[in-house]
This record gives sequence, structure tokens and C-alpha cells, in this order.
Amino acid sequence: MDRNSSLLAALLTNGPLKMDGVTFYLYGGTVRKCKSKRGPKKSRTEGEEKSSSQFTEVRKMWRIYRRATGELPIWRAWARATGIAKSDSAFHSVNGGCLRPGEGVWAFPTFRFSMGTLEAPVITDVARDGWSVTLRWENDSDRPKASASDQVYLGYFYDTQPRSPQMIACPGMRRGDGEVTVEIPAAGQPDGTPLHLYLFFGNGNPDRFSPSEYAVI
Repeated sequence: MDRNSSLLAALLTNGPLKMDGVTFYLYGGTVRKCKSKRGPKKSRTEGEEKSSSQFTEVRKMWRIYRRATGELPIWRAWARATGIAKSDSAFHSVNGGCLRPGEGVWAFPTFRFSMGTLEAPVITDVARDGWSVTLRWENDSDRPKASASDQVYLGYFYDTQPRSPQMIACPGMRRGDGEVTVEIPAAGQPDGTPLHLYLFFGNGNPDRFSPSEYAVI
């Protein structure tokens, strides 16, 4: 170390020094330097802001969805089947485009409450009496990825609450029954509030599920 470097090192024992836009400091007994002034933090573009807001909206939806569905491993099973690392990433990849920041679901028909490898239901009729809803579907239990014993599930949104998914498991109701009647909680909603419904099936374990089928009434 030359005389000037030794002198600078001695000065730096009291702390960093700034000279001509350069900061000198000691690191492990060695004199180091860096620019004193860093450039201003780069502002995000409009596209980056939208992408961040979209991601935040999907994350919020994911948390509410998980509470609504309890311990059902719907998206964990789908992530495993499609080679996606995490269940929330699988949910985002399918439903991200169906949500708008600050609004929740705007594209109800394309939102998927469930994805999976079982045969999807084909809804043939939906009827409503107050908050009692009846759905009927094709009897397809003879297909390779369907079983008459598959459990029936119904996800739903109130039209007034596009950020609040709900779900009802239908104990004792099976794919082979061909229909189910469910009492939707009124939850303080005005009479006749449209309901966005998502019928799907799960096997007995449950560790396999079907894609959901949409209906509105």
C-alpha cells in the first residue's frame, strides 16, 4: 500500500469519505470506493403497474378462495398434473385473466372454480325457487374418467360480491344421481340476486377433481 493509500485508510477509520462524487470506505482493511450518488429509482411503467395490480388482485382472490374451499386440494392436484410448481401459480395461470384489480371476477363464464382430470359435468338444466337451486347434468358415469360415486360440489358467487367465492359440499350427492338441489344462504342479499354457479365433482379420497361447469340464474 503506497503512502497516499495508507493515509486514506487512516482517515477512513473514522468512517466513509465522499470526494468528487465518489465514496471511499474500508472493507476488511482494504480501501473500497463506489459512486456517492445513485440514480433516481426507476419509476414503473403503466404496464408494470397494471401487472402488479392484477397480481395483487389474484392473490387476494386466492386467499378467500382457499378459505371457502377448506382443505380441498383442487389446485394442488391440478398443479401436479400440469407440472406447475405451486397450487397458487396454477390458480393464477387459469383465472388471472378473469379478474380485474379492485373489482374481482368480471368474466364469470370463463372463471374456473375447479380444474382436474375427471370428466367435467355437462349441465342440462338449472332451476331456482328463491334461494333453492336445482342443477341437472348428463349421466356420464360410464366414461373412463368418471364414476357414479364422484362427490358433488357447488361453488358460487353472488352477483353483488365478485370478490367473494363461496362453496357448498353436497354430502351424499353423487355424479350418478344426475341432479342436486342446494339451499344457498341468503347472506343478506336482495331477493333475486343473480347467482353464478360452478358445478364440479371430486373422487372419494378426494385427490382428483373435474373442471367446473358454469351456469347463472
